[in-house]
Order: sequence, then structure tokens, then C-alpha cells
Amino acid sequence: MKIERNEKCWCGSGKKFKRCHLGRENESPVNKGEAISHSQKNASRKCCYVSDDLKHECSQKIINAHTVSKSSSLKEIADKSNHVLGLKINSANIIKNKGKLIPEKIGINQASTFTGFCSKHDKSLFSCVEDREFVGDSEQCLALVYRSVAKEIYAKEGGLNISEFVKKGDKGKNLLDQIFIQNFATDHQEGTKAALAELSEFKSQLDDQLLGKSVDNLSHLIIESSLPMPVAVSSVVSPTTDFNGNLIQDLGDLSVVAEHLAFNSFSSDGKGYVVFSWAKTSTKVLEFINSLLALESSKIFSALIQFFFGVAENFFISPLWWNSLSNEQKDKINSLIMSGIVPFEHSRNDLLVDDGISFSGWEVGSINRINF
Repeated sequence: MKIERNEKCWCGSGKKFKRCHLGRENESPVNKGEAISHSQKNASRKCCYVSDDLKHECSQKIINAHTVSKSSSLKEIADKSNHVLGLKINSANIIKNKGKLIPEKIGINQASTFTGFCSKHDKSLFSCVEDREFVGDSEQCLALVYRSVAKEIYAKEGGLNISEFVKKGDKGKNLLDQIFIQNFATDHQEGTKAALAELSEFKSQLDDQLLGKSVDNLSHLIIESSLPMPVAVSSVVSPTTDFNGNLIQDLGDLSVVAEHLAFNSFSSDGKGYVVFSWAKTSTKVLEFINSLLALESSKIFSALIQFFFGVAENFFISPLWWNSLSNEQKDKINSLIMSGIVPFEHSRNDLLVDDGISFSGWEVGSINRINF
């Protein structure tokens, strides 16, 4: 590959070759300290994800907003030292665990937090789920979805920053490695940008509903139990397969507009809830929901465990429940956590299919279908 010094660089940065990749193989490689520093800076970004129409009301204080209620949910499943188990996703921890994501103790003050809302809007938007018993009304369900989507957008924007940093990882590498790293990071960015655009559109619809500019167009499935839920989750995903292993969305095709599913698992007043929420027009997500509802009631908790750990990262586990599991059950969960993490690993269509390893500790009491 012959490129003149003043030509645009082959990597697509838009810079001249002499100011970008010329001599890159002779530069000092990125070290662990730089990676950890970037990870910490990226994780401490602060903003308020409220609608633009409400930003003039923002307070000056961006807080560590909980995506899972600390008072009613995290305290319910914490051990005596007020710790739960969760993932610490940062460069330092990934290096320490040799690339593996392992559930570790996290204090409930830090668990599930992100700097994505100011103090005023965190209170005004989410007091309906933080300060009163969950009854599953439209205000509470909308608040759960809104917070999950804001957290996911925050994570996707952080992913773009990481991809840009990964491009610097070709310093000191030969040309073939440089090309591989640049292409890998660029492909990741393209996928993340597409997902971010779709999520932003979904949030825009939620903003309109929150501001009273549109009617309620969300569907919800609420699963309730008399027992606290031992795994608390708040996340958004575009499900690709259902609980029978059938493909419902091909997200490898960037021309496909992904349908999103928000899901929250939590406790309130000693009861446990799982709430699935999606746009009423999302027919593919409805296929996924129907495959869950088709399962025997006794198998739903095990199916939820596979789903939570197979697709989400923002989950928190009761140490008491975790310690009650067999080694086979723990290995199953650890395998689910790592699914989709390893680059170029083929995604599994059978990820959510019952493999005979079941879980106990929570029983379905009632199932409530709303707006579908």
C-alpha cells in the first residue's frame, strides 16, 4: 500500500497520512495506565438525559442516579454489609480478571448508578417508583422504561468513546495489525451508531409521552410474585431470538430497524416484579413476549434467569441466593454472562432455550398484560 504523505490516511480518519498513520509502527504502544485512565474518564461522564424541552429546569448538580431502586430493591437483596453482587466493567477489573466478567461485591450506594440525571429531574421523574408502592400504573411503567433507555444511551455513547480509543491500540503494530484493529473498531462504531440512533428515536417517543405530546403507545407485561426478586435488572435490548431458539430479528443487517424491549426486575414492599415494556407497534418483540408466555409457569423464572444474564450487564444479585446455587448453576450463569462478549464469537440461537439447568428461589404469582 503506497500512500503519499499529504494524501488522506487509509484508516478513514480524514487526516493526512503524515499526521495519522505514517510511522505508526514505530510509536510507543498504549499501556495499561492509559487504558485504565481512559476507562475511568469515560465512566465519569456527566449529563442529564431529560428532554430538551425540560433542560432549562436542570439543577447544577449531576448525581449518581440509581437505575434500580436502592431503598426498596437493592436493600431487599443485599447481605448484612449492604453489598450485592454485580459486574465491575472497567479496564482495571477486566485486566485483573484476564478478560472475564465475574460477579463481585458492590455496595448498594454504588450499585446500578450512572451520572445521567441532575438531582431535580432524578427526583421529579422517578419519585413515582422510588417513593411509593409499585402498582404498575402508566406513570410508573413509563418511568421504568425512561430510566432504562437513558442508561442504555449513556452506555452506547461510552461505547463510541471506547471504540475511538481502541483505534489508538494499533500504535507499535505492523501494518496488517493496524488494518485489523482499525477495521474492527470502525465496524463496532458503525453498529453502535445505528443502535444509538434507534434508541434516541425511541427516547424521543418517550419524551413526547412524558410531556403529554402523544398518547400512551407502550405495551407492558408485569410478572408479580409474593417473593422479592433475587436478581435486580434494568436494561434495554433488541431480542434476536425467542425462548424456542427462533430468529426474530437479524441485527447483523444494519438496514433492519431494531425493535427494542426494556425490562426491569426489582422488589417493592417485599414483593418481586419483572416488567417488560415495548412500543405497541413492535411486532417482533411481541413474538418474543408470546414465546415467554407460552412456557409453563414453573419454568418462567429459569427462563428469566437465562435472559437476564445472557443479554444484560446492569444486573445485581442477592449474595444469599448466589451462595445457594450449585457449581453447575453458577457455571451456567458465568457462561451466560460471557455470551456475546468475545469478539467474532458466533451468536447462539439457543441462548434462551431450556437446557435442563433450572433455578429456584422465585415463583410467579400473577401475570398482567397491559395494552396488548
